[in-house]
Amino acid sequence: MKERTLIIFKPDAIEKGVVEQIKQRIMDAGFKILKSKPFRFTKELAREHYWHVRNIPVFEEMLEFMTSKDVIVMVAEKENAISDLRKLIGPTRNAPPGTIRGDYGSDGYRNLIHASDSPENAAIEIKRFFG
Repeated sequence: MKERTLIIFKPDAIEKGVVEQIKQRIMDAGFKILKSKPFRFTKELAREHYWHVRNIPVFEEMLEFMTSKDVIVMVAEKENAISDLRKLIGPTRNAPPGTIRGDYGSDGYRNLIHASDSPENAAIEIKRFFG
């Protein structure tokens, strides 16, 4: 069954100039990009989007980072999109080589990319950014 997932290229991906390379890797993995646009988080929207991690010690710092510059939001689709994309990007910390985060050297919340973690959250996130 085809699934949709939200992707956010974070400010560090844009600063490093790796968005197009990462996007190509995603498409090479069989994903179809359905929608894409630049976006600027407000503090309120960033807080809503990342509310699930509000108890981490660096939460406020992460909000500052996510609202500091434009991001790029996308909707991608493929069979098993959510699990496949999360495998492709790698874990938040200590991502191994061969994953997007591992290959482009980011860690913690400055980790290049956000991907939905469940079908339920994907639906909420896609609606949040694309109506």
